[in-house]
Amino acid sequence: MVDFKTKSNESQQKDYKERFEFVFTTDGNIICQRYFRINNFNPTSLRSYELTNAIRRCASVINRDLRDKTQIYLSIYAPRVFESQKQMEEYIEKDENFAKMTIGEGLVVRGNTETDFVLCADKTAKPIGSKFDDGELTEANPEDNKSSYKFAFKVDGQEVCAITWDGYYPKFVRDKIDLSNKRGKFSEEDKEHLTFEQYLLYMMVKDKSDLVYGLIKNICYACSYPDSKDYTVDVDDIFDCWNHDSSMLLYNVI
Repeated sequence: MVDFKTKSNESQQKDYKERFEFVFTTDGNIICQRYFRINNFNPTSLRSYELTNAIRRCASVINRDLRDKTQIYLSIYAPRVFESQKQMEEYIEKDENFAKMTIGEGLVVRGNTETDFVLCADKTAKPIGSKFDDGELTEANPEDNKSSYKFAFKVDGQEVCAITWDGYYPKFVRDKIDLSNKRGKFSEEDKEHLTFEQYLLYMMVKDKSDLVYGLIKNICYACSYPDSKDYTVDVDDIFDCWNHDSSMLLYNVI
């Protein structure tokens, strides 16, 4: 006997799945994947410069986001170094010095092999129980921090075009990639109670918005021109318009 209920559920699930999707991967691992609709979809867009340019903008948005987070991470993680704990405390006590510092900033006392410190709002240095420099910033081979990134646009499961690039971001930033920027969103009141790792995440996503909506909007706009004549569809023109100085690689233009 045929299980009509099961068959119906499978059909509903298949029908519910949208035709369009983007997939963001690092070293072949899926980090973010979204299915979405494109109203007034124009098939001509699939072989247009306008779509490839939209995909390039999406990749640039992601790359810029990771660079911003790397700068924030390093501003906290790369610590100020003092010769003694007394020197550190005296430095912090001076108002002109404290005004130049950031709450949560890393502090290191040379010779202290047990713990480093972070700056607190009450002008004290709080021990964190560990050392900042575990090799993350002093790796002999910078290629160890190299990862391959890819942003691809697909239709009906088929890859239409994609951008790949190499990035050199700290391991903490690579491991915490979140295009929604929701991970690490804590209230201002909770800030003083966060662990050091939570504080890093909090600072990295503070004031950042969800990137996913903007990525989808870029693609939808490029794929929904009312008049097909408005598209640049000659493949030679597509590559002529491409920024050849970019380190990002375009491929799979249908």
